[in-house]
Amino acid sequence: MKRLLAPVLVLATAMGMLAGCSDPTEAGDESGGPIVVGSANFSESQLLMEIYAEALRGVGAEVETRGRIGAREVYVKAVRDGEISVIPEYTGNLLRHFDEQATATGADRVDSELRKKLPDGLRVLERSAAENSDVLAVSSETADSGLRSMADLGPRCGELVLGAPAEWKPRWKQRISELYGCAFSDIRNLQSGSVRVQALTEGRIQVANLFSTTAAIDRENLVKLDDPKNMYPAQNVLPLVHQGELNDEQREALDKVSERLTTEDLTRLNKRMSVDKANPRDLAEEFVSKLDL
Repeated sequence: MKRLLAPVLVLATAMGMLAGCSDPTEAGDESGGPIVVGSANFSESQLLMEIYAEALRGVGAEVETRGRIGAREVYVKAVRDGEISVIPEYTGNLLRHFDEQATATGADRVDSELRKKLPDGLRVLERSAAENSDVLAVSSETADSGLRSMADLGPRCGELVLGAPAEWKPRWKQRISELYGCAFSDIRNLQSGSVRVQALTEGRIQVANLFSTTAAIDRENLVKLDDPKNMYPAQNVLPLVHQGELNDEQREALDKVSERLTTEDLTRLNKRMSVDKANPRDLAEEFVSKLDL
């Protein structure tokens, strides 16, 4: 019996070591610890983080949130390395992150190209109808004068001043000329969205580059110009995840969020955060409570 004891102990130890070497996060294995949901450094991303986290909790996952991580370069690497499990993203900007020469603009093509460009270790789940894309906005008075679309801009651009962040001019000045024949009389560098809205309502500019879910668009009765030639790429919200981190049930929970989430939802929730000072986690719990998880 004594001679058999040592080999049995060795075998048991070896089996234990092999078990310990297995990947605890593969296919959402709960032994891998909590799912870490992160956000970029702005309030809408933090709201989406809370919505994703709440949906995952709804199917029994242990979840940790890590908000306002920083720039895309930082958090994409963190997801790829497995430090972050899930983070909300936008299709057009994420595609451009992986391919600066990307020309896709329509929602389907952007989504398709993005999935082809993803490096090993990363995966995107289903996209939502919700977008937070660039838009050009005008006052209701300007819209009533016949300016409802970017196609209407061409003949009138020479009399209009655009307010936009510094990066707009090098990226879009030539493109809007090619697509719509538009050359603004001036492009003023106004970094803050709130400053651009104020300049527009005060008449110091006639067109403002904003984001489509900006709460002030509805509050100030501004009009978003249609973009029939898709100058601006689609920016649908979707989860970026670490490959193999989530199990089927957890992925389905996030897919249900995407199935339900609309641009109108995002705009309304952004307004409740910025105007009513609502807590993002409370808003997330309210939104997720309406899902069939």
